Amino acid sequence: MLDVFSATPFLGLVVVVAALWLLTRRHPGLPPGPPLLPFVGNALSMGSDPKLTFRNLRSRYGDIFSVYLFNKPVIVLNGFTVLKDALVKNADVFSDRPYTLQNDFISRGKGIIGTSGDVWREQRTFTLNTLRDFGMGKNIMEDKINEEISQFLAAIDEKMGQGFDCSRLVHNAVSNVICSTVFGKRFEYTDSLFVKFLKALEENLVLLGDFYLEIHLSLKKIVNNASLVETLLTQPSMKEHLKTHDDNDVEDFLGAYIKEMRHRQQQNEDTSMDFENLNRVIANLFVAGTETTATSIRWALVYFLNYPDVQEKCFQEILENVGQSRRPSMKDKTSLPYMEATITEVLRHSNIVPANLPHTVSHDVQFRGYTFPKGILVIPNLDSVLRDSDVWGDADNFRPERFLNDEGKFQKKEEFIAFSLGRRVCLGEAMARMELFLFLTTMIQRFQFVSVNGQKPSMDGHLGLIHNPKPFAVRAVPRE
Repeated sequence: MLDVFSATPFLGLVVVVAALWLLTRRHPGLPPGPPLLPFVGNALSMGSDPKLTFRNLRSRYGDIFSVYLFNKPVIVLNGFTVLKDALVKNADVFSDRPYTLQNDFISRGKGIIGTSGDVWREQRTFTLNTLRDFGMGKNIMEDKINEEISQFLAAIDEKMGQGFDCSRLVHNAVSNVICSTVFGKRFEYTDSLFVKFLKALEENLVLLGDFYLEIHLSLKKIVNNASLVETLLTQPSMKEHLKTHDDNDVEDFLGAYIKEMRHRQQQNEDTSMDFENLNRVIANLFVAGTETTATSIRWALVYFLNYPDVQEKCFQEILENVGQSRRPSMKDKTSLPYMEATITEVLRHSNIVPANLPHTVSHDVQFRGYTFPKGILVIPNLDSVLRDSDVWGDADNFRPERFLNDEGKFQKKEEFIAFSLGRRVCLGEAMARMELFLFLTTMIQRFQFVSVNGQKPSMDGHLGLIHNPKPFAVRAVPRE
C-alpha cells in the first residue's frame, strides 16, 4: 500500500492532468474547432489576418465552428445560407450585441452599435427614417455631398502635377459630409477644432481595432477622446440648435431629432429620445459614416490604379451619358450601370469589415445542431460570403462585370452583403452608397488617377477594426 508521501506525487499528477483537461475542454454542445491551449485557448494561433485563419478553419470544421480567445468561446458563422438563416430568419434571437468593453465604450451605454432592446430599436428606426427622408425626399443629403465635393476637388487641384497621399483629403471630405448632415455646418480642412475632432475619432478607431483583446490601458484614452468630441463639437452644436430651432425649418439631423423629441414629450409618450441618447446616436453616425466610406473611396483608387482599363470604362460611360459640362447626380445612377457595378465590386472585393461586429443570442438556443449559450460572442463572417468561390466563381479577381446582366444593366446579387444583412445591417448604407456614387463619378469625370513613378499600390490591406489599404501615392491628371 502506498504511504501518504509516495502517493502525493501521483495525486499531484492527477490534479494537473485533470486541470489541463478542464482548461482544454470545449463546452458541451459548442461547434467543433481547433485544439485549445490552457489559459490562452486559440488566441496565439489566430494570426495577423483573421480572414485567412477563418478560411482555413472553415475548410476543416465546416460553416459553423468555434474558437476560444483566452477563456471566452466565440462561434463563427460562415456561408450565405447559414448567415441568412441566423440573421434574417432567426433575427429575434441573433440580433443582440454582446457585452464587451469595446461595445460598451463605443456606445457609451445607450448607443445604436453596442446595445439591444427597445432603446436601440427606437433610436435606429428614427435615424434610418430621417436619413432616408434627407436622401430621397428633400434631397438634403445630395446637396450637402455636392457642396463637399466642390471643396474636395479644389483641394485636389492644389496637388496638381504631383503625387500625394489621398488618405487625409478623403477623410476630411467624408467627415465633413457627416458634420454637415448632423450639425448643419462644414469645416475648413485646416480648422483647429476639426483637426482635433478627426484626430480623436481616428485614434479611437485604432484603439478599438482589435476587438479580440480588451486592452484596459486603452480604455481611458478612448473615453477621453469621446469626451473631447462631445465637449468640442456635439454639446456646443446642441446648445446652438436649441437657441435657433424652428420646427418648420429642419435642415439637419440634429434639428430633426430635437423636433421629434419635443413632439413625443408633448404627447407624453414613453420614449428614449433625449439628449443623452442623441449624443450616442451622433457618435455612432460618425463611426458608421466616416471611416467605412472614406476607406471604400481609397480602395476604389487602389483598384483604379491597378486596373486602369476599369477606370477608363467608367469615364467613357460618364462621358457618353452625363458629359463634362455638369456634375453627375443621383438621377444619373440608372444610366451608369458599369459605374455602379464597379463601386459594388470595390465593396465586395475590398471587404472592409470582413468579420462584422459581434452579435450574441438573447437566450440559450439550438441552431443547426449546436448549442448557443446566452451571451456568447457570435461572429458573422462576411468574408466567407463575399470571397466565396462557390458564389462568385473567380471570387479573388476584381471584375465589375459580375454585377451586370446580359443586357449590360446593373444587377444586385443577394449574396452581396458588404453592409451585412438582417436587423443589424449597416446604419449608414444609404448614405454611403450615395456618397460613393457622387464622389467617385465626379472624381473620374474630372481627373484621371495614375500611379506615381509606375508604382501601383498593394492590393493587400491592413486589418484592424476596418480593412484598410496600405499607404500609397496617387497623381490626379485633369481630363481634357
